[in-house]
Amino acid sequence: MPRLIDHDARRAELAEAVWRVLARDGVAAVSVRNVAAEAGVSAGSLRHVLPTKSLLLAAAMELVVERATARFGTHPRDLETRADAVALLSEMLPLDDERRLEMRTHLALSAETANDPALAELRRAPDDGVRTGCRVVLELARAQGRLRRGLDLDAETLRLHVLVDGVALHLLGGLLDAETARTLLEEHLARLWVRSGPRS
Repeated sequence: MPRLIDHDARRAELAEAVWRVLARDGVAAVSVRNVAAEAGVSAGSLRHVLPTKSLLLAAAMELVVERATARFGTHPRDLETRADAVALLSEMLPLDDERRLEMRTHLALSAETANDPALAELRRAPDDGVRTGCRVVLELARAQGRLRRGLDLDAETLRLHVLVDGVALHLLGGLLDAETARTLLEEHLARLWVRSGPRS
């Protein structure tokens, strides 16, 4: 009986191989041959799934968005404290090996869009995801009576997005540690939170 192939799992394995090549050798090293060697498959079999560098990078970026969205979705939506909101936002920060690989992939793809405009739309996907994540946190906080009245949620989403991006870059560059990163997010949210009780 022929063996069934889980195409989604295979694609994820290949995308993870792209992550590793990117992290170790940079975007210039991403090729069908190098990724195939990293994944332990033949170049011919890889070409059946992802035949070009652009498609390899696209698959890697799609997996970044998929994994980040899945992590975000595992958190409870009741923001009892600011720490709960920080925990949600922290899923978008490079605080472990996998998330550092994801962010390096995002940055590599961002650089590659100058050479391949076809990747521009995909390059925006993680940015859109971070902005959406920030918006979700603020909307949850507002719906649960945690935010001060009269805040412009569009403006606050932009501010939070910029903060999360900046903190992420500084974490990746070793300029911040995880505790300081979370403290910066908590201090920012403290300016938005109600002061006299969660629902007053």
